[in-house]
Amino acid sequence: IGITHSNLLKSLGNSDTLSNLPSAAYQWLTIVPVVVAWVFSRPKHLKPMMLIALGLMSAATALVALSLWFDLSAQLRTIVVIAHGATFGACNGVLITALWDALRRGVSTSRRGTALGYTFGCGPIFACVGALLQDASFDGKLLGRSFGLTYPFNYMALFATVAPLMLLAGLAMFLFTIPPSEDDSTSGTPLTEILSGLKQFLTGGIVWYVVLIYIIVYSGGNAIFSNVSLHANEILGKESDTMGIQSFLRFGCKAIAGGLLGLLLSRSSPRATLIATTGTLLVGMTWALTTSGWWFMGTFGLLGAGELFGAYFPNYVATASPKKYVRINMAYLSLLSIFIGFSSILFGAISDNYGRIASFYASAAMLTLALGMIAFLPKNPTPRE
Repeated sequence: IGITHSNLLKSLGNSDTLSNLPSAAYQWLTIVPVVVAWVFSRPKHLKPMMLIALGLMSAATALVALSLWFDLSAQLRTIVVIAHGATFGACNGVLITALWDALRRGVSTSRRGTALGYTFGCGPIFACVGALLQDASFDGKLLGRSFGLTYPFNYMALFATVAPLMLLAGLAMFLFTIPPSEDDSTSGTPLTEILSGLKQFLTGGIVWYVVLIYIIVYSGGNAIFSNVSLHANEILGKESDTMGIQSFLRFGCKAIAGGLLGLLLSRSSPRATLIATTGTLLVGMTWALTTSGWWFMGTFGLLGAGELFGAYFPNYVATASPKKYVRINMAYLSLLSIFIGFSSILFGAISDNYGRIASFYASAAMLTLALGMIAFLPKNPTPRE
């Protein structure tokens, strides 16, 4: 949820503030994983939750494609696109929370660096392929070839292609085998367990502090993406539709960084990956503030590489959490991310009133603060089992 949505809403005649709303709605719906983690708290619920989440995400994506196919009003299409962001915020939060719980249960700490290296080293390569297809759906500047699609059918093709891919991911979930564990039994009433989970989150160690830093990094390094994309169109000219190039640079650099960060985690410490990703995001915003023309496009590569903070902050939280509280702590991380939605709106408002460069400075300030806070974290957190 980001640059494709913001550019689509801009094409529908919306302001920068409204164009940032899908990203904001994505964050505002992150309360859902907490509710789900409370109600369905057992490992046996992990697979059904993931399958339901993917099914709803596929349906929402197909709905956007249908809204673009039929001759609906710009206002109605805008509502559907924003609703898509909200649906992904709710469902993806549940999906990621469940996946981290499964990873914590099934992969030892010593092997997690290898697992994350493969996941975020190979995974973005598929996103690069998608970026090439996205580029060909628009003006084909990256490879010099285009499908010849025009608005709104270029956007419709993107969403129509993604919908069945979400179902394909659901098929992969059937391969999951969640082993039973000692914490499968209920130790009290649901209310008692909720209060116990909240107490350990607030008083059980450094988890709350890590989550606070995560919110700041997410606000400064990811919520700014829509403004960066809109600014690229302004610099290069509105006739230059560079979303495919943006995505290719973003995910290509993410693939390279994914392998390197997995190696860093295996040979160094969880904290080192937080410093590396946050520092890369800060370099990316510095690049955005000091370059122009086609050089500006390097911003997407740097931000894409740093975007893996979204994997390594949760890894730090999972490592610092007792096994029985991993999913609830990840759910709180997702819940508190609701504040990031306001950052997206804030960046849009700053852009509308003071210019996009002002929003870039605000982003850089947040990332600088986060780097200072990371310095106080232990290199290797130890959970209180």
